[in-house]
Amino acid sequence: MVQTSSLVCRALVVAALVSIAAPPSGGAGSGLPGPPESLGARIETLSRAGVLTPGRVQPDYDFPERRHVRYDQRVDGVRVFGAQLVQQVDAEGRTLSVFGHIDEGLRRDVVPSLTAGQAARAAESAFPRGAFAAGDPELVLLPRDGGPVLTYTLHVRFDHHLERVFVDAHDGHVVWRYDDLRTDATVGLGSGVWGDRKKVSTDSAPDGFRARDRLRPPLLETHDLRFDVNVLSQIFATGSIGPNYLARSFDNNWADGAVVDAHVYAGWTYDYYYERHGRRGIDDQDTPIRSVTHIFPRSFGFANAFWDSELKAMFYGDGDGFFGSFSGALDVVAHELTHGVTQFTWDGIYAGESGALNEAFSDIMGTAVEFFREPAGSGRQRADYYLGEDLTYFFDPPRNATRSMENPSMFCSAALGTCSADHYSQRYRGSLDGGGVHYNSGIANQAFFLLVEGGANRTSGLAVAGLGAAQRDHAERIFYRGFTLYLTPSATFADARAATIRAAEELYGPGDAAAVAAAWTAVGVE
Repeated sequence: MVQTSSLVCRALVVAALVSIAAPPSGGAGSGLPGPPESLGARIETLSRAGVLTPGRVQPDYDFPERRHVRYDQRVDGVRVFGAQLVQQVDAEGRTLSVFGHIDEGLRRDVVPSLTAGQAARAAESAFPRGAFAAGDPELVLLPRDGGPVLTYTLHVRFDHHLERVFVDAHDGHVVWRYDDLRTDATVGLGSGVWGDRKKVSTDSAPDGFRARDRLRPPLLETHDLRFDVNVLSQIFATGSIGPNYLARSFDNNWADGAVVDAHVYAGWTYDYYYERHGRRGIDDQDTPIRSVTHIFPRSFGFANAFWDSELKAMFYGDGDGFFGSFSGALDVVAHELTHGVTQFTWDGIYAGESGALNEAFSDIMGTAVEFFREPAGSGRQRADYYLGEDLTYFFDPPRNATRSMENPSMFCSAALGTCSADHYSQRYRGSLDGGGVHYNSGIANQAFFLLVEGGANRTSGLAVAGLGAAQRDHAERIFYRGFTLYLTPSATFADARAATIRAAEELYGPGDAAAVAAAWTAVGVE
């Protein structure tokens, strides 16, 4: 039986909001007792014992002398899925803070009855005919309500879906699953989806020009699959996007709006991350950024866009007659690219509260890119607090938008039987939509809006003064730092509150930290 309920992580050891000046206090569950130095010593002890293994080390753009080390929990070498600590250390190696969740006393048999290949076949059989495993299965312990389960985890593809699947390593049944769908330089001119003219960074080829941007540090490539679903299937099957379908123009005057916007907006989003946060692309190492357009025949009416975490690329549908191309909205392109940033930082599990925070961070950064590149206003290609408002042929927000940060509850779902939550008490608790990843994202979206603009939350009635639009960059840097450096894969809303308060204290001091706390309190996150 396939279970789709949200992931529940037991957190017997929670080290959160540890201050160099004071012991832990509130925010994200119970703090691990003791000053930061003792936490650092404890991490060292657990590392020597093999309970923690160091992984990604993130530099600190705001404080270059610091670094953030992520530790995965393991039991006899097997990773505990979602169990991670992130340790902030200074130039002398002193521990400044520790965030995350692990179960320090966890003991489990980690010898599987099935091979990785058998697990892959079992996973494939749980999906429609033609589904296939993508990548190699990994043996992990999956935290569940009744205790961790030894599983193999892998991705399974079918149609345009990418499912993260966990197969019981003993009997082969699917324990849990969730949808994991989260380029020689020249400059040409092109018309976007809505007819606006843009500069397009390209390179020359024997038969014309290609959508390959060589002016920025990373290679930005935009592909045109020419509505051929067989090519898309080939890409999914091989796990690679070759150069054959790079978008091309004979004279460097680009007329395909979907290609133009996907290409240009990806570059603008890279610029935002570099100029505002000092980040070099999705992995901070200037890895290539790839966009893929015209993926299905128009008759499919595919009105969506997604980040593919296996291919590490953005894919854009062409709409359904009401919606136009999904690359035609800057906030959508920035949203999808931000899923890549999340994958290479805190890697929030795409289900439950962590999934809602994953979606919210993409919404917040998508809105931030809009305000960075476009003038504020209510017209098309103007910065506002709607998401996806530039997607439809008839500009009429909120009717044609997908979400609102100012008033999340104006968007409802008959299938879920609920509206987007603007307050923690209103969150969706069912199993659809990955446990409400899109609808519960409104809680964090509303907190960010209140932090910038101020106002009262409609559910709690609590008013927040806000930092003001002139200090929007403060809010953006606070949320970016809090999410990318302090959150761990199984983060909760309470963790996000603690992480952003910590980030505000470090960046701007107690005034901004108090404003962040007030915004989270207004949306019911304590």
